[in-house]
Amino acid sequence: MPIDNVPLRPAWVEVNLNAIEQNTRRLGEIARPAEVMAMVKANGYGHGAVEASRAALRGGATWLGVYSVGEGIELRRAGIDAPILVVGPTPPRWACVAVEHRLTLTVFSMETVAAIADAARVCNRRAQVHIKIDTGMTRLGVMPEEAVNFARAVSDLVELEGAFTHFSMADTPDAYGEEGWGRAYTRQQLARFGETLDALDQAGIVLRYRHVANSPATLNLPEARFNLVRSGILIYGLDPSPEVPRPSGFVPALAFKTEVALVKSVPAGKYVGYGATFRTTRPTRLAVLMVGYADGFRRAPRHYGEVLVRGQRAPIAGRVCMDQTMVDVTDIEGVQPGDEVVLIGRQGPEEICAEEVAEKLGANNYETITTISARVERRYVSEG
Repeated sequence: MPIDNVPLRPAWVEVNLNAIEQNTRRLGEIARPAEVMAMVKANGYGHGAVEASRAALRGGATWLGVYSVGEGIELRRAGIDAPILVVGPTPPRWACVAVEHRLTLTVFSMETVAAIADAARVCNRRAQVHIKIDTGMTRLGVMPEEAVNFARAVSDLVELEGAFTHFSMADTPDAYGEEGWGRAYTRQQLARFGETLDALDQAGIVLRYRHVANSPATLNLPEARFNLVRSGILIYGLDPSPEVPRPSGFVPALAFKTEVALVKSVPAGKYVGYGATFRTTRPTRLAVLMVGYADGFRRAPRHYGEVLVRGQRAPIAGRVCMDQTMVDVTDIEGVQPGDEVVLIGRQGPEEICAEEVAEKLGANNYETITTISARVERRYVSEG
């Protein structure tokens, strides 16, 4: 076999590109007539930014969203020509390369706006920006009462194409155990954004795009869709949150896998792994897996708990190591070296989903999939 076709990593992620395409199309049906911006920051939520972008565009997305200029440049260098919004801050020193690569930038600082305008003159290119309004996230953005003056100043220097804000609680409608508290806060943010848009309209400031709806708001707050929605987690087929599950028609696109390196039989009373934290209580068959915390297979303070081997659940035995993990396969017939092991995904009748893993880790599904290490190979399939 040619060396180029030999997998050199014993842990890998399988990404179903058809699922991303179909999820994006389903989202577009829900959001219509609004356009869809597919969020592909953080390496496409761990799925691979370039391939995820192409799949989302095939599914009808008209925009791509990234966090940083570097993420946008990666997509341009891959030949992706769609509009790309950098939703994070752009330090002035990055302005020139951003304009050169035709990235639309988020602005909330006149220092950055001035740098973008200078870069546009030097490069002889149009520079388009979206203003970020802080309606209650208390992170990036200009305050609503400053928006009109800021927008006027921006419009004097560059092309102001849009304005947006970001919900902080759309995924937690019943926060802090109080029914509707998060939903009310989200509606307050939406009201502030609407009032700001009205003020911009009254000032004669023309905006082509107005956007605020993330995945949960796209599902549950139709009046927040305006003419563009920004979705990440839904296009990858996962739940926006436990309180806002995905509707039917959305399919998880990612599976995290490894294989068995060795199966060994050990007697009762045998310590397993670092720190001797696990001791067998019966004659035990252990499978050593070729995955560890350097792959993003969490070690502490909590771990995945179980994996799937031959379609059955096998508990982790002892501490997860940097590159390897031991699991108890005593009750699973016929396990042998080379067997595929599923960490996230389906195998036979059983499934370990990202949401289940997140609950065990005390995390959310966003963190669970985006922290799968970059050293884990992404393998792309087209199924379904």
